[in-house]
Amino acid sequence: MNNLQDNNTNIESLLAEIASLKEQLYESNSIVDAIKEGDVDALVVNTNGTPQLYSLETADYTFRLLIEKFRQGALSISRNGLILYCNDYFSQLVGLPSEKIIGNYLYEYFHNSDYFVPLIEALKYGVTTHEIVFKTENENKTFPAYIALTDLEPAVQGIGIVITDLTEKKKHEDALLRNQKELEEKINELNKTNANLEEFIHVISHDLKEPLRKIVMYNGRIDASYLSEADTKSMNVMKLSALRLNSLVDDLVSYSSHTAQEERTEVNLVEIISEVSDDLEIIMTDKKAQIEIGKLPILRASKVQMRQLFSNLISNAIKYSKTDRHPLIQISQIDNFESEIPNHNDQFIKIQVKDNGIGMEKSHLLKIFTIFQRLHAKNEYSGNGIGLAICKKIMENHSGNITVESKLNEGTTFNLYFPIL
Repeated sequence: MNNLQDNNTNIESLLAEIASLKEQLYESNSIVDAIKEGDVDALVVNTNGTPQLYSLETADYTFRLLIEKFRQGALSISRNGLILYCNDYFSQLVGLPSEKIIGNYLYEYFHNSDYFVPLIEALKYGVTTHEIVFKTENENKTFPAYIALTDLEPAVQGIGIVITDLTEKKKHEDALLRNQKELEEKINELNKTNANLEEFIHVISHDLKEPLRKIVMYNGRIDASYLSEADTKSMNVMKLSALRLNSLVDDLVSYSSHTAQEERTEVNLVEIISEVSDDLEIIMTDKKAQIEIGKLPILRASKVQMRQLFSNLISNAIKYSKTDRHPLIQISQIDNFESEIPNHNDQFIKIQVKDNGIGMEKSHLLKIFTIFQRLHAKNEYSGNGIGLAICKKIMENHSGNITVESKLNEGTTFNLYFPIL
């Protein structure tokens, strides 16, 4: 009797377990059928032989979290503009909680609501991005934004929208425009100043040179035989001072003239140096100076300024030569050079002007290109301290550079860097 009761209990337990398994099997089959038929989106991942099912609910949560954390406004609207969803960032932009935004129309937040219909119409022609000014809860405050539309049909009845705030970008653009305008005004002022300065220098040179010419002329008419030795010496000092002042005026006019850009032509430097040598024939013969010309390029430059450049450098080398050695000036192009100016190697041609003169101390190297800067007393060497300042200006006019190397009692080397055009 007891055995029969035990059997019945076991049968009922097995039947209950079978019923539970059938129910689980039915549920599993239903999910599988739904996945097969496309009613449910899911991803099955096989990990160590154990299948794991990730349903739409998990993916949807991740997607929504991403949209909420997005640092751009995100909305979905119906075709007539009804807002179905908006993220927190858009709420912050317009200054309203999302529950007060959903259910309103998107164009209510446009500064000009007439822009909404053209946005929707433009979707038909593939135009999806626009720039729109939005209103905020504060009626006096607006913000510019890019609005990008995506038609979600036929999968979903609606339109997806991403809004990018352009406030900071516009601030930077406005600041850039202001700076550009200020720069243009400064440039115009500088051009006017330069023009006035050039005119002033030419006027002054004319007004100065005329009385100087008369001083020199009438000084020469004075009969020195009637003067004492001291008076004759004073007259000579006055004449030399007038001549020096006349030379200084000429140098000032020459310096100012090199502020202007002259027409560029192909210039053969060998020919230029030959012409300069002819001009300096007297002083070169007197000093027994020699010029050695190596390989030199054809440059696109101002011929007048190139003559002035090499004339100043060569005459400078002769002027500051040693008394016990004949001046030797070597001029050539330097290939495969290691420039002292960063990033000049591949973009510049280097020409070297080297002499065997008296040289200079290292502390003087930064001073020599400054106008009116002299390193020696007037009674030691002639000149007004303008020649090398003119050289620097000529190189700047040609978008190049000039540097100097020197050792006291050994000589000086000038490096000319011309851009490769």
